[in-house]
Amino acid sequence: MVPQWIKKSFVACIALLTFGTVIPTLPAHHLEKQNDKQNVQKTKAPESKIGFGNHTSDHETAELPWSSTSTADLSKSELIDRFSRYAFNEAEKQGLNKFGTRIATRINHQYSEQIVPGFAQAIREVSDAHDSAWVRELAVTHTPASGLGERILHVYNKQTGSEILKLHVRRDHPPLDGYYFNFHYHTAFDGFQKHHELKTIYWGKNMPPKWRA
Repeated sequence: MVPQWIKKSFVACIALLTFGTVIPTLPAHHLEKQNDKQNVQKTKAPESKIGFGNHTSDHETAELPWSSTSTADLSKSELIDRFSRYAFNEAEKQGLNKFGTRIATRINHQYSEQIVPGFAQAIREVSDAHDSAWVRELAVTHTPASGLGERILHVYNKQTGSEILKLHVRRDHPPLDGYYFNFHYHTAFDGFQKHHELKTIYWGKNMPPKWRA
């Protein structure tokens, strides 16, 4: 094979002797090889960023959707931790969606800082009484109630369809008093009969707008 520097020198000499009127070209197969080499390099470049094979770092696994994470080879405690975080984020988003702008502006900070963590802890406690296979089947609803409905988010078993935990908010208006939002959850452990209170937030003397208003 002719060295690359000899080829370049030959091209330059011919161009000089013919005053640029004749510029020899390299064989087509040589150009194709060069282009192929560049294309392969461009194609392979991202691999250095994402690694090889199907191995995934712990950080990357944590960022996967719960539907993907639930199938990963994780311990029971890891599964509970992942689902609790997923439900925490969903409860925040769906609470904001349910409240609407006017209500969220006034109560969303307390909701995120005090109510959602309490519900996530309840999920941990309920899940801890079951095995890994049970935890893998957990899912959440995505339809917070509008109007005067109480539902924020429900946790259920996607295989059986049975509900397990319900995060609700009730509007209270004691006689001769203002309006309150009572955040609580229900659990299948007691047939959803008991209100497990998380926090009550005072709204004011005037009636609050409807949910999602």
